Order: sequence, then structure tokens, then C-alpha cells
Amino acid sequence: MNKYEIAHYNSYDRIRIFVTKNSTALNAVSLFVSLLVVFNGDLTALENAILLQTVETGMDAADKEVIKKILGNTVIKYAERGCVQAHLLGENKMEGNLDFPVSYITKANDKSALARSTDLKVYMNDNMATLTEIKAADISDMEKVIAKFDAVMNLPGSDIKTRKSEGTDQISVCIAKLETDKALMGKLIHSYFESLEGNWITESRIGQPKGMRHTSILYKFLDADTGGAVLKVKCALTKGQLSEVKYSSRLGWMRAYSLEPGSWNLTAENDMYQTVVTTNIKVDDEHIEKKTIILQKKTVTDDGTTPVTTGYGNGFGVMYNSVSLEPIANGLVFLDKVAEPIETDDDGSWGNDHIPADCKTIRGTADGYANYFKNISITPDDDNEIDLPMDPVDDGPPAPDA
Repeated sequence: MNKYEIAHYNSYDRIRIFVTKNSTALNAVSLFVSLLVVFNGDLTALENAILLQTVETGMDAADKEVIKKILGNTVIKYAERGCVQAHLLGENKMEGNLDFPVSYITKANDKSALARSTDLKVYMNDNMATLTEIKAADISDMEKVIAKFDAVMNLPGSDIKTRKSEGTDQISVCIAKLETDKALMGKLIHSYFESLEGNWITESRIGQPKGMRHTSILYKFLDADTGGAVLKVKCALTKGQLSEVKYSSRLGWMRAYSLEPGSWNLTAENDMYQTVVTTNIKVDDEHIEKKTIILQKKTVTDDGTTPVTTGYGNGFGVMYNSVSLEPIANGLVFLDKVAEPIETDDDGSWGNDHIPADCKTIRGTADGYANYFKNISITPDDDNEIDLPMDPVDDGPPAPDA
């Protein structure tokens, strides 16, 4: 596995923990429950692909830790089923023998992790007459991942290799499906569980393996009139001689990572809004300081003029080849007041239903095409159709054979 794949897998594992911690609230929404079934199925498929497939460069310590994590999740998943059934049957000793967290395996050294997994699997296999929720296929599932971890546990990195499917890359296919699942889950959390959204963003974010950095401050900036998110709020954080500058995202979130513990001050500035100063923000390594800040619009801008038009409009359109008129997939659309680019779909379409009315330019890029640029005007609370005709670039004749 490469670093990209490992970072994605770690984010999915954090999502699994997030869902478990917040299961009472999340299970109340039937749409989320249905989506979680899809997510869990796709995650199982990814874990199976990891066990069966490798990169040609071999496996390093990070790869082995991923397999160890799969080992813990797989064995404890079945142990939890057995534990609950034993409790309901009044088999207290059996319940105690199966009552372990995932960390019982993942936090142990490799030799102990293998031994503990094997012991739990053997115990469940020997008590299948009582533990009817444990099936032969479940035992086989555990044996497969135990054997995999055993095979890679003691080998040097240069010798650790597994088999890659012939001419295919199932890991990337599974990741693509899981990214779709994750995006849909994020929409439901944004819609139903605003209080959980900050934690969701932190836990589901790609590229933050555990221990890499800690989220110290998580603030959300909202417009006092519309309730909409305010992007590009400049947040100057200071503590004595220490200082950091962060900016809010298109969803209004500002995140500051791994700040030195103590009391920090925040000055939040945006050309369209009144400056907000927050003092004595308590920062430590044990919790995330979370807060929503409501921003009031200025009556005049800093240069003494009337503020530009406010509000948001719905923007959409199609990126297409200006010669053949064929749609362009996977192109990028940049709007000057929107923090993140928008990727075009397979049919070339793009869309964003929350474009600030003071957005003035649109730019398009795509492989094999010249960049597209246009001045635009966004009408608030209305549809704004903007197509992007892209001129193909002629790379010239192919280079002669060497």
C-alpha cells in the first residue's frame, strides 16, 4: 500500500469509531442506517483487497500496522457478537472471556496480538454449540486474517509482499466507493446533526493518521443575517510571542492544530464583517475547543464605500470541448469566492448551490485544454447557469522514435 491508500484506510477506521461513539443519535435516522450498511460492506471489501493485494515495492511498517488493525477489527467484531449472546444466556464466564476492546489486539506487540487473536478464534470455535451467532464462515474469516498477519509479522520490509490481482487494482476501486459513501454520510450529518459536524470533519479528514497532530481549536463562522457559512475569515491566533494565522473554509470552519497548551487570543477579520476578538481561549491536549461565532456585516467597508451585494446564488453548468462539444469529465472549476475547486462529473456538469453574490470570476482547467477564464455576475437566491467551453491544446506531432 502507498501512503495515499494508508491515509484513506485510517480515515475510514476513524469513521467506524465515530459511528460507534455516536450510534444512539445516528441510528435514529433511517437514511444514515441504510448508508452505514453500504459503507460497512465497502469497508469490508477494502480490507479483503488489502489482504489479497500488494504493491510491487513490498510492504513497510505502516502496511503491517494496517493489517494489524484489520486483524483487531475482524476478531473483536465476532467476539462482541459472542459476548452479547453469552450475556443473554447467562454464561458469565464465557462473556468475560470474550469481552475485549479492539485495542486488546491492536495495542499489543505483534507476538501478543497474534496469540490473543488466535486464542479468541479458538475459544469461539470450541464454543460454537453455545455461541450460535458465530458461524463457520466467521471462523474462516478470522483464520484468513490471522494467517495473513502471521505471514508478515516477522519478515523484513523488503521481503513482505502479497499478491496483486492480475492487471487490476481493487484497493483504489474500493477507496473510490468509500469516498462516495463518506461524502453522502457527511451530507446527512450536516443536515441532521449540526452538533456532530465539527467532530465528523476532524475524524473523516484524509491525511491525519492518529498521533500526527491534535485539533486544538475548531470554530465555525456564520453570517448573522442568513445563517450561512462565512469563508475566508482571517483568524490571527496569539499567545505571548507565539502566533498563527488560519482562514475559514467554504463551510465556515477554522481549524488550528497542535497549539501549545495555555491561553490563546483570536482576532477574526473579514472585509465584509465586523472584527471579532475572543480572549482567553483555553487550549490543552485533552480536548477540542469548539465554538460558533456569529458575524455581523459592516455598514461600510474599510475604504468607506457601501458593501458589495450580499447573499448566495446557485451556480451550475457544463464544461465541454469547444470544438467537438463533447463534455469534459474530471475538470476543475474555480470560483474566486469559493475556497475549494469543483470537479466536473462524467457528463461534464458542475454545480454549487452556495456561491457568494460578490463572486466575480470563474476559471476552468482540464488536462489537454487551455485554461478558461470569465468575469461573471451571481444573482442571489437564483439559478446562475455558466458553461465553460474549453479549447483543446494541440501538442504537435509525436516525437520521432529514438
